[in-house]
Amino acid sequence: MAINSQPFNINNFKAALVSGGARPNQFEVTINYPSVLPTRGNPGLQGAFLITAAELPGSTQGVTPIYYRGRLIKLAGDKEFAPFNMTVINDSAFTIRKSLEDWMAVIESRGSKAGVTNPAAYMGIINIRQLDRNGGVLREYKIVDAFPVEVGPVQLDFGSNDQISTFGASFQYQTFEITDGTSNAVIPVVNDLINNNSITR
Repeated sequence: MAINSQPFNINNFKAALVSGGARPNQFEVTINYPSVLPTRGNPGLQGAFLITAAELPGSTQGVTPIYYRGRLIKLAGDKEFAPFNMTVINDSAFTIRKSLEDWMAVIESRGSKAGVTNPAAYMGIINIRQLDRNGGVLREYKIVDAFPVEVGPVQLDFGSNDQISTFGASFQYQTFEITDGTSNAVIPVVNDLINNNSITR
């Protein structure tokens, strides 16, 4: 998509910053746990409230270097996905922490090497939704075939007054899928920019 050159104009900048920009504090994360886990309340739904920090996943495209008569030629290599990290508020029932600990124990028992060997049985799905300030979904990332690789410690301290405990968790996964949101604030503004020749396809 080509962008036409525009003279400096603050109104053009505001028009290009669709709906005032995406806000990093407007999001929700839900987890679809594997069915092999014991049922403990509704940790998947609670994630929308208790997962207080996360990230939209990124990817890295590898490079395959080939030399031809002394000249380096770079070709696209293999794609890699970095771990997905999140921070969780620990409620007094330890709802999400228990579920993640159970999940890791299903993969490999804490007391032995036994565990579920079928990947389809221990992998789940994580949905990250970027929201607008009215709760509309701007974009959704679906992390596919996810499983936890780290449930971080919960720090305890006699001096930690006026705080609620938190912990981190990290997941590996195979890939992610992206769905554009249905927030009414986005599509009309983009179409207006195109119709006014501010943006060309």
